[in-house]
Amino acid sequence: MKILKILLPAILLSFLSSCIEINEDIVINKNGDGEWSMNMDMSKLLDIMQNYLGKEEMDKQFPNKKMDTAIFMKSLVDTSTTLTPEKKELLGQGKLHMDMNMNNKTLTTDMHFPFSNLSQLQEIYTALGDGSLGMGQLLKGLNKNDSSSVQQPQGPDMGQINMLYDFTSRPGYISRTVDQEKFKQLKENPQYAQMKQAGDMGMEVPYTLTIHLPKKVKKITNTFATLSPDKKTVTIKYNLTEVLVHPEKFEYTIEY
Repeated sequence: MKILKILLPAILLSFLSSCIEINEDIVINKNGDGEWSMNMDMSKLLDIMQNYLGKEEMDKQFPNKKMDTAIFMKSLVDTSTTLTPEKKELLGQGKLHMDMNMNNKTLTTDMHFPFSNLSQLQEIYTALGDGSLGMGQLLKGLNKNDSSSVQQPQGPDMGQINMLYDFTSRPGYISRTVDQEKFKQLKENPQYAQMKQAGDMGMEVPYTLTIHLPKKVKKITNTFATLSPDKKTVTIKYNLTEVLVHPEKFEYTIEY
């Protein structure tokens, strides 16, 4: 099954068609360890693919109607020629799970990276944003036996969007601020105008960031942020397409 030959280009299409819902979650425990995770719900993709391919072709591409696959990041990073040994050790602890059910029209991916301290959280975020491990590489790993059929997305992906920000985490403090030079570079990407147009047309990609902290929040700068009753959980909801015009909306500084 050459699933990724169809899936990867469709992901870019779905971005432009409001078919992705993203949830980013950061859990920080009292001793500084925790987990960074991201869930992407791309279920609406299946309707797009069926309209594009037709039911008969969809049945050929997905004869079993289901895919429930998990991979450990170690299997991806160990073969990388660009990652340092330190990054391989850190990112190799992560895992990716993909669940597809054609009958229920569901398609989701879950990515998880544990960290032992806040310095590692910062390193994970930086690695995911600097191109070390982009979405194309992750999905390719789900079908590594058919790598010849993989078509890499040509437009900016989640890694490139995260690349726009400098992320800092240390005890009692976590922040994300825009790197203006990187934003300038993104605007020079040939696909930037196309993706910006999606935002100008009012298309939305719901993005929810949830940060679970071990202590009460003392200060937060993002005006879209809401706090849980115990003031230990921060939730910020965005329309991801707006980052292409107003990346500062994704900035935040939290002291706790």
